Formats: sequence, structure tokens, C-alpha cells
Amino acid sequence: SLNKRERRIVSEHPNYAHELLSSVPALASALDIPYCHHEKWDGTGYPQGLKHAEIPLAARIFAVVDVWVALRSDRPYRPAWTEEDAHVYILQRSGRDFDPAVVEAFLRVRPVPEV
Repeated sequence: SLNKRERRIVSEHPNYAHELLSSVPALASALDIPYCHHEKWDGTGYPQGLKHAEIPLAARIFAVVDVWVALRSDRPYRPAWTEEDAHVYILQRSGRDFDPAVVEAFLRVRPVPEV
């Protein structure tokens, strides 16, 4: 578990990414993705506390994909989740963390796990 200082550093990474990538003209149209991908549908995310359509669509899409990939990948602190568990996790956070329309579209193109 992260301490308060470590959480603050982690929560600043969208700002660092935006600052670093904004110097690359070819990436100008994609800057919303690294800057806003930790915003949550219900407004509890960071760095700006945006909600619903205030969050750029590309960032809403990336947020779902980012969490899916993180869950399905082995981490030093835990093994990869099963596809079924990742599917359930994403679905449970629809309307809170994620745009429900994006979740629906994402899960439509992902194989549905057999239960």
C-alpha cells in the first residue's frame, strides 16, 4: 500500500505526461489521453475531477483498455486476473469509474467469458 506522499506522486503522473508530451507537436491531438485517463465517470478521478462528457472520449476509451490490460497482466505483486474476473470488474465499475457506453462497446468486442 502506498503512503500519502507516494499516492500524491502517483496522482501527479498525468500532469508529468502532459508536460513532457506537449513538447512533441505530432502528439498534440492525443494529449487528452495521458492527461485524462484517470478521470472517473462519476467525477472522483484525477487530475481535474472531470465527469461524464467532460472527460474526452479518447481518454474514456483508454481508461477501460488500461485497466483491462493491467488486470490481465502479471504484476510483481499479483498474477494476472482471468478474463472472466477482469470482465466482471470492468462491468461492476461501469457508471462509476467508466462511461457505460464505452464499457458496453468494449465488452462487445471482447470475448465474453463462459460462466
